[in-house]
Amino acid sequence: MNIKLLEYKEIAAFPSGSGIEYHDEKMFLVGDDAREILVLNKRWKELERLPLFESSDPRATLSLRSDLEATTVVTVNRIPRLLILGSGSRETNRNKGVLVDLDSYLKEDFDLTPFYKRLQENGVHELNIETAALVEDHILLANRGNHLQPANQVIITKNAFWKKQQQAEIAVVSLDLPVKDNHAAGITGLAYSLQNDCLVFTASTELTDGPSPDGPVGDSYLGIIENASRKIGRRSLKINELLNLSDTHELFKGFKVQSVCIQSEKTNRLKLHLVADNDTNRSYLFKVRVKW
Repeated sequence: MNIKLLEYKEIAAFPSGSGIEYHDEKMFLVGDDAREILVLNKRWKELERLPLFESSDPRATLSLRSDLEATTVVTVNRIPRLLILGSGSRETNRNKGVLVDLDSYLKEDFDLTPFYKRLQENGVHELNIETAALVEDHILLANRGNHLQPANQVIITKNAFWKKQQQAEIAVVSLDLPVKDNHAAGITGLAYSLQNDCLVFTASTELTDGPSPDGPVGDSYLGIIENASRKIGRRSLKINELLNLSDTHELFKGFKVQSVCIQSEKTNRLKLHLVADNDTNRSYLFKVRVKW
């Protein structure tokens, strides 16, 4: 796998970017501390901001934030919508979901507590939902491991699972990250390429003993899982390639890449946008080209 850095930009006025999605020539940036969605064009020029919560403070405190981490674009009733999910890492505030109509920008909030309780009953004992991706009619949710609980898990369910949380399909598979590091590597971002039938994902190392506190920034990684649709239902997802981003360009050093989205795709070639932070309450964007 070859990775080439194309562009880099600091977004000083948007705290702690945690999710990024691309739809209809626009970027949608979500932050675990932010109270709004930042809408950019593909050249990263700000277009507008969509409020998520009522507040005069653009940044939420650790105890109050909903920790919105996982994002993906889904289609419900033939309308594209941005799905945003809280991490579930605390019982208070973090079991929230938001669905944003990408035509009208109207939003719908919902409580994920019933579904998250079922995840814990099905082997996801320490919830920290970091990312999501739509693969055909399935939604994949990735639960990040930590220093004490290093296992990364992928939850497979159906689109619109939030409508019937008690009955929604749940399958849990393991994701082993082959990282040569003393710290545990945890998955942070996930996106699906339909043309290549592959999942592209980001991961990072961070010395933390639980799902809630942040630890010192380590290294960030980009990986590929090929034949993704055929691997749904297996006990584990085999990773085909994984690269340390700091080995591809020195600009990645000191950043924790939090999410990835696909701008364009060709056979064995993707143009990606990554969002990262470095615990300075700012967001950082990277555009890369990937070939394999």
